[in-house]
Amino acid sequence: MLVITDLDGTLLDHETYSWAEASEAKEMLASRHIPLVMCSSKTVSEIQTFRAALEINYPFIVENGGAVYLPPKSDQDADWNCIALGKNRAEILAVLSDARRSGFSFKSFQDMSVKDVMEATGLDQDSARQAMQREFTEPLLWLDGDDRLPAFSKYIKSRGLTMVSGGRFIHVSAGCDKGNALYCLKKYYEQEFGSLPTVIALGDSSNDVSMLEAADRAVVVKSAVQDYPQVNHKQVIYTEKTGPAGWNAAIKQILFEER
Repeated sequence: MLVITDLDGTLLDHETYSWAEASEAKEMLASRHIPLVMCSSKTVSEIQTFRAALEINYPFIVENGGAVYLPPKSDQDADWNCIALGKNRAEILAVLSDARRSGFSFKSFQDMSVKDVMEATGLDQDSARQAMQREFTEPLLWLDGDDRLPAFSKYIKSRGLTMVSGGRFIHVSAGCDKGNALYCLKKYYEQEFGSLPTVIALGDSSNDVSMLEAADRAVVVKSAVQDYPQVNHKQVIYTEKTGPAGWNAAIKQILFEER
């Protein structure tokens, strides 16, 4: 079994970024040596911080599927192997600049100071700086009316980009999503161990849907700020509790069923 999880609003509390309420199920996974893979909109440096704090040393996926990080191929190689799946941020920013000149109104991380990001996310200064170190995606705050979003989506799609809504931001990327990253990860595990793992995916928002639909079992964690996203899957658990409490309950339920 392999567990792949979103972070903000799923394993982590939406407001406090705490995983305390998920500790019991996390330890159950660890005791069974079940890999716990982080798959988030967060940057490499952000995820590395949480991996260290949670004492997790499995592969991880950054920036909504922008890149998959796999373990070093040998003991002599200290660097993790980065498999980039999307275009670089500079190309995304060039399209967004054109979109703004075309009349769309938004504020992206490129336009924000560290203080702005702190206010928008509730992160401390060091964490906000880490969040701004993006390589494959660009989060933005939408300043136009909701009725303008379809036109914006159509515009950036014509330029090779896509957008997906997260818990706080709209995330703009190119050629990548969490579902594609999960397929890449499954190939790695198949090559390493000779068989495909049973994948359990957990997420709470629209940017998790491709990952949830690519998994063998999907867990939609109740969000504190938005409705359940629509997931097309035959085996879906919708948690009653939000964030890490919902995550904890779902993992315990699945492990009990697998006994």
